[in-house]
Amino acid sequence: MSKLKALAGDTILYGASTILGRLLNWLLTPFYIQTLVKEDLGAVVNLYSYISVLLVLLSFGFETGYFRFSDHEKRNSILYTLLLPVFLWSLLFVGCIYFWRIELAQSIGNNIIDSDIFLYSALIVAIDAVVSVPFADLRYQGKSKKYAGLRFLQVLIVVVFNVFFLYLCPLMLENGIDFVKYVFIEENRLKYVFISNLISSATIFVLLSPILLKEKFSFSKELLKQVMKYSYPIVLVGLFGMVIQNIDKILLPELLSENGMEQLAVYGANFKIGILMALFIQSFRLAFEPFFFKEGKEKASNDLYASILKYFTIFGMVIYVGVLAGLDFINILLTPAYMSGNKIIPWVLLGQLLFGIYYSLSLWYKLTDRTIYGSIMGFIGMVVVVIGNIVLVPYIGYLGSAISSCLCFGLMVVMSYVLGQKYYPVPYDLRSILIHFSLGIVFGFILLQFNDYDPKFRYLLKAFIFVAYLLLIYIVERQQFLKIIKHGKR
Repeated sequence: MSKLKALAGDTILYGASTILGRLLNWLLTPFYIQTLVKEDLGAVVNLYSYISVLLVLLSFGFETGYFRFSDHEKRNSILYTLLLPVFLWSLLFVGCIYFWRIELAQSIGNNIIDSDIFLYSALIVAIDAVVSVPFADLRYQGKSKKYAGLRFLQVLIVVVFNVFFLYLCPLMLENGIDFVKYVFIEENRLKYVFISNLISSATIFVLLSPILLKEKFSFSKELLKQVMKYSYPIVLVGLFGMVIQNIDKILLPELLSENGMEQLAVYGANFKIGILMALFIQSFRLAFEPFFFKEGKEKASNDLYASILKYFTIFGMVIYVGVLAGLDFINILLTPAYMSGNKIIPWVLLGQLLFGIYYSLSLWYKLTDRTIYGSIMGFIGMVVVVIGNIVLVPYIGYLGSAISSCLCFGLMVVMSYVLGQKYYPVPYDLRSILIHFSLGIVFGFILLQFNDYDPKFRYLLKAFIFVAYLLLIYIVERQQFLKIIKHGKR
């Protein structure tokens, strides 16, 4: 129980910074709605999807490899051995984008994204890939406060410069402060979204540099071979995972017959409402990966992993029902032109939760070094989500993308559970997990039926339903909650 509480503590710590940072980042969406035209916002969603996928390729999956081999090697050896190839590969990537940026703008820029933006994006990806290694070092050393602080600062800088460029600069120009023209061109607002991100990434790189400079350089070719052998399936896992999570935003402009970028803007704005679930998943992931590697080496009780998945599912469904209950208040941040996309939110929330469940189940192939299975499941999921988009989007629009992602993660959960029970059996309380999952779905469905009611009654009814859901969870899990409280008092 103490180990479960320790994981919960790390999850809360990572979560606090992640929540603050991601909420700030999330608030950029309504800010962009007010300061960018729809096409530009669609371009932001589209290009950041490419960035997410490319970041996996440039970082080589070395974060997980770092955790796996840290106990066997000196810190400076593994730090520089993993950092050097990431740095060189990132340098080559930026060079390629620089030489072909004009061609990229012509082929996938949709006459909206200019060549400079592709170069800024490449620099962002390269810097973020390089700093992923020292960030992994901070996590493994248990320096969660420093990690959390830097990640929060990274987002804060992005927000501050976005506000400066997209709000303050136009305001100063309107008031005749002409020197602003040296740093801001009104006709190309989209560019400053990426300039803000580039400034943020470069700042974090500078702040992390002392970690590298104080360590003596040490490179091991043999260690690199071992980590590469272990990590290449994880690169595929990460790549397929990022494709699954971002292919909708890449394909939608091509699959939608009219106003692709504008519809993508609506889809992206509503997709962001799933932020609360994504925050929970991200916080859990940051704490869970180093946790299970350490505990796995100590042969921790499999009952612990079973309890983690059960309570993870319970809290995830509380978030699912809570977001649907409070959707009216969340919609305040959207304009009426974007609210038509609310129909994707239940699917997005469920998809995010299923992804978190899959991640929790995935410990079996990482602890048994069967990472190739992760890449196989990821590939199958990627095929399902691509086919789902191609088949559904032309008929039901961007709702087809949300449904495809949800079905994909559901399939991956089933595959991982079945294979995991074969190679690394864990006594998951499947009955309890399914009960809580089903309860959440039922209450979520009930909440959706009141969306067209008079607001005077709708808010009260939704609040009542959410409270009833929480009470039902307490009744079902009362004995377990009492045990946890009793144990905590000892």
